[in-house]
Amino acid sequence: MKVADRIYELVKTLPEEQASEVLTFIESLRQKTDVHLGQSTTPKNVTLSRRLLSDYAGVLKDSPNFNEDPVEIQRRMRDEWS
Repeated sequence: MKVADRIYELVKTLPEEQASEVLTFIESLRQKTDVHLGQSTTPKNVTLSRRLLSDYAGVLKDSPNFNEDPVEIQRRMRDEWS
């Protein structure tokens, strides 16, 4: 059995949400391959990038770690590395 066939068989057994994660992962691998080969970014890859970013947009909005002034947080982080 070819690798693609094996992946297909396994993905069919996953819940839709996990299958979607697999698809996103495969698309990101494909995008990295395209970039590595020097191929230009296609609209499909731009769409993928936007979708990946939108998955994380606002995630830290209510985080207790980031409820202060952003400039002060950045200063403290810089001081930690000094």
